[in-house]
Amino acid sequence: MALLSAACAKDLPPPPEGASQTMIDFTMTQTAKGSRIWTLDAPRARVTLEGAALLEKPEIKFYRGGKHASTARSLQASVRGDGKDVALVGQVVIIAPRDKTTLRTERLDYDSKAERFKTDDAVVVERPDAVLRGRGLEADAALTDITIYRQETTIRQEPKKR
Repeated sequence: MALLSAACAKDLPPPPEGASQTMIDFTMTQTAKGSRIWTLDAPRARVTLEGAALLEKPEIKFYRGGKHASTARSLQASVRGDGKDVALVGQVVIIAPRDKTTLRTERLDYDSKAERFKTDDAVVVERPDAVLRGRGLEADAALTDITIYRQETTIRQEPKKR
């Protein structure tokens, strides 16, 4: 657990002082009005009495309208004490299967009230027909509504058939 705490120390807010528990095979679900917003699984988590958690290698499945919208993975994550907002850090990858979209960055925050991802870091968004690069992003959980700041786009063209 010392490795996780040391790795998280520079990028994630430190857990509150006081007692905490280390949990193996940690699972957490956030709901609103009876509908799943996200489910989180991690092989190891340090949870404080206040409810904040530092997670090792988390996988988070986001839902929209009760349906799976995307899956996020990273090296570490933290969940605020109220169990709503999530900060993902280190090799963050989100895959939205419906539109075959993949988002990559080093840090990504999820605001549960707005149901949006946000980052100021460099991002790469890959779709079957394009690769978008930029710095800074806001996106919905399904990666269907994406705003990339300071953007660079490469359009992929299929070779013409004769």
